[in-house]
Amino acid sequence: MFNASVCSYPSRGHWGNNKYRGNCSGFIVKDFIESFMRNKNGLVADPSVGGGTSEDVAKELGVRFKGTDLHRGFNLLTDDFKTHLGEEAHLVWWHPPYWDMLQYSGKEWGEPNKWDMSRMDLPQFVESLELAVMNIHDACEKGGHYGILMGNLRRDGNYYNLSSLVERIAPGKLVDEIIKMQYNCVSDRRDYSGRLIRIAHEKLLVFRRDKAPSLVFLMETHRRAMNMVATTWKAAVRRVLQGKTMKLDEIYASMEPFAQHRQNNHWQAKVRQVLQDERFFNRVETGVYALAQ
Repeated sequence: MFNASVCSYPSRGHWGNNKYRGNCSGFIVKDFIESFMRNKNGLVADPSVGGGTSEDVAKELGVRFKGTDLHRGFNLLTDDFKTHLGEEAHLVWWHPPYWDMLQYSGKEWGEPNKWDMSRMDLPQFVESLELAVMNIHDACEKGGHYGILMGNLRRDGNYYNLSSLVERIAPGKLVDEIIKMQYNCVSDRRDYSGRLIRIAHEKLLVFRRDKAPSLVFLMETHRRAMNMVATTWKAAVRRVLQGKTMKLDEIYASMEPFAQHRQNNHWQAKVRQVLQDERFFNRVETGVYALAQ
């Protein structure tokens, strides 16, 4: 059971196939189940069992378990997970690919498979991740939990924060974030030039399924995105006016480079709308503005 928000397991334990690349430590699966199992008769499920770690842990704990995978004939991107289970899950554990860090189909099992998320380009991966998480969310019982273990990667000078992506797209309510230290990574045995900070952690993000299905969350996400855009416009105008009193035409001129990167053909009207917020802006005189004090 977790006793802190940071965990460390130098050994992966005796669970699962230790030759299956990408297998996580069974200790974190065990701690997840013991921490969030509220109903001893509830179902624990895993749509991507990989080398069987979660199966072995569940068997040892004596909990009901149903696990499957793409290499077992279940496709999380085309099949309904709840229908496959035949009931709602009390807990779902999911350890997805960290994009294409490791490729699974054609290497760990079978032939290359177009539905294998580890073989997708980044836009396909992101959309598939969102679809998969919605499928998992809807397979949970109301009040049930699902945990997603995700790591980040660095490539060609870019840092891909995949764990933060999971947090943004998951329909459930985030209830815990566990930082898991990583051991025995291939990158540990490589030499890198420069002052590279090695990624030595993964995140287990735990969500609770509330009443609403995942599609309701999509509408909420759109609403939040629209609000975020509005906030961004406001922040941009506030930045332009910091330490200044400016005429409207001067504000337009300063905002134009920002506006060119926004999908808004009526951006000047948007600027005028933002300037009406008296909490942040003061109309000094007609057509002249400063920040509110």
